[in-house]
Order: sequence, then structure tokens, then C-alpha cells
Amino acid sequence: MCRAINFLLAPLVILLLAACQPTQTTTRAIFPEPTSSPLVAASATQLPSPAATSSPEPVPSPTTTPGPNASPTAQTQAEEPICFSPREILPFAFLPDNTHLLLRYTSGVQIIDLATQTETMDLSAPQNVLAAALSPDGKTLAWSLADNTIQLISLADQTPLATLAGHTEVVTKLRFTPAGDRLVSASHDFTTRIWDLAGQPPVVLQAGDVLGIGISPDGNTLATIPFDGPVSLWDLSGNSIGELDGSGGYDTSDAVFSTDGQYLAADLATGLFLWRLSDGEQLWDNHPNSMAITYSPDGQYLAYANIDDSSLVLASPDGSQVIRTLTAPAGRIWELFFSPDSSLLAATDGVEIPIWQTADGALQYIGMSACP
Repeated sequence: MCRAINFLLAPLVILLLAACQPTQTTTRAIFPEPTSSPLVAASATQLPSPAATSSPEPVPSPTTTPGPNASPTAQTQAEEPICFSPREILPFAFLPDNTHLLLRYTSGVQIIDLATQTETMDLSAPQNVLAAALSPDGKTLAWSLADNTIQLISLADQTPLATLAGHTEVVTKLRFTPAGDRLVSASHDFTTRIWDLAGQPPVVLQAGDVLGIGISPDGNTLATIPFDGPVSLWDLSGNSIGELDGSGGYDTSDAVFSTDGQYLAADLATGLFLWRLSDGEQLWDNHPNSMAITYSPDGQYLAYANIDDSSLVLASPDGSQVIRTLTAPAGRIWELFFSPDSSLLAATDGVEIPIWQTADGALQYIGMSACP
């Protein structure tokens, strides 16, 4: 039942996933030769032009800052967080300027300027969008569509660059490599594909029903989380490097490498796991129950949502020290990511989009279907 549930369809269904306990099995990798180029002629449909925007107003600063002896618990703001109202509550990335937030919705992607709370771009897709990712340079958007293809879009002129065809079932995860030259996709068709965006045939991994993927900062290692079985490591040529441990994931699972590449963390079906990669030592095992985990780009924080007590924790990269605890929404957070400069941390539970300042834990913005 768990594998059939897709968090992209309804956040309420995700609440059932934490109770699922997949059975551990061992998955062997087979690497068939690809038979065709991944680049298919892109659709000629022109996407709409960006909406006109007004000059940005300065973002108000919180009125309280923690003193040198302040508690690690988030400080209370005297002012209410700034509210914005997106089409849907599905954020996934910041632009490199750290102020524009990307959110997918059923049939496209919206970009909102947090400084002015206004939409600056609305990209309409030819079909329903199931997953989306932004290249590290902020120039290329990738989205997976209802027909199981992946489309690459230029944000500069909002035009399709290419269509990647080959998956036969829903594509649930997309991740660009740090250099932006390759795109990794995971699908319920039991393949994970590494697309060479220069046009070479993709590398196809028979890695099981992979529900979570992560790429190391140097771009050389791919981590996969299957529906059942251990977290596995691969090089980007498709060769197996090794297996870590774990008992499988669900559709919200993430595998995240620390910025220095020393650690790998994963939110699995049975809790959070954390490994030191130099010797494979497992630092966390089933600690605690969570559906979202990420590292900050500046290397200072490991952030994870504890769904048992509705808290959001900023910890040291090795997980040994809690640096700050933030008050999270009552709902279960299943998406968590930092701005490129690590100054903001965004989350969603499908009902709200809280965005905190990492420096002091202040709640800076809140996205809602309708602002008060």
C-alpha cells in the first residue's frame, strides 16, 4: 500500500506513511545499455511572460535578537511574520538571489518575490507537474509531467530546452548535480536515470523502487533510498559503491550529504539515520521520527523536523549537538530546504509554508492559501 501512495497528490495521505514499516530486501544493480538519446524535440508551446512587478520594498527586520546567553529555543518576534499567498503550498527551491521562492502547483511553477510578496513569474506546463527541481545556477527548471517525461525549461525566456523520455511510470524525484551538467530522476518504474544534459544517452540504474535520491557536493556519488532495502551508494557511471543500512523509505524520503561530504543523512520509514562516510559508521539509528531533513549550504547546520513533538531542530553537521530548536507547524513537515546563502530555512506541511531566519530562529515569512 505504501508504494502506491504519492505525496505529490495529497498531503493528508502522507500522514499514513509514518506508520508503514517496509520489509527489508537486498536489491542488485543491473546496468543495461541505453538504446536511444535522451533528448527529444522540445514542445514549441511558448510559456507565458513574467508578470509585472513593483520595486521591492525593504524586508522588515525582527525586533528581537538573541543575546550571548540566549536559549537555543527560537526567539519570539514582536512583529507577525510577513504573509504571502501562493497558488499551492508546494515550495521546492530558492533562486540564487535568496529572495525569490519557487513553488510548483498542479499545472505549473510559480515564482514569488518574498520582499514584496508578489508573483514575478508563472510558468504553465503542458500537463500536470509531479516533481520539480532548479539547477544550481538558477537558470534551468526541470519538471516531471503526467506522461512520465521530464521537461527542461529556460527561466530566462521561459521556453522549453529539451524533453527527456524513457521512464514508464511516475517520476517522483529530480535532482541536478552540483555542476548542473546532469539530472538524476527516480521513478516508480524501478529505474533511476542519470541524464547527461549535453545529450549523451542516460545511465540507467536498476536500483529498485527508489523513493529518495541525493548527490554528493563533488558530484561523484549518488545515494538512493529504495522502498525496501538499505540506502545504497553509486558512482555516476552506474557502478555500485556500497550499501549503508536502513529499512527503506517512502515518497517523502531524502538522502542528503553534508556540505563537506563527510556525512550522509536520510529520513527513512523508521526514522532518521546518519552515517560518517569515511568509515561507514552509523551515528544515528531510528532517531527520531521525521519526514524531512537537509543540510545548510554553508555547512553549519543539519536541519530536521521531529514530527513527534512538532519541533524543527538545527543541529551540528554530525548530529551530536542541538544548536537551535524552532517552533514548527502542527502538521507534519515533509519538505525542508535552505536558501543558497543559508540565511533562510523553508518548510511545508501542505497547509503552511513557514520560513525562518537561521541566525536567530525568527519566523520571517509565512505562506498560506489566504493571508489574514
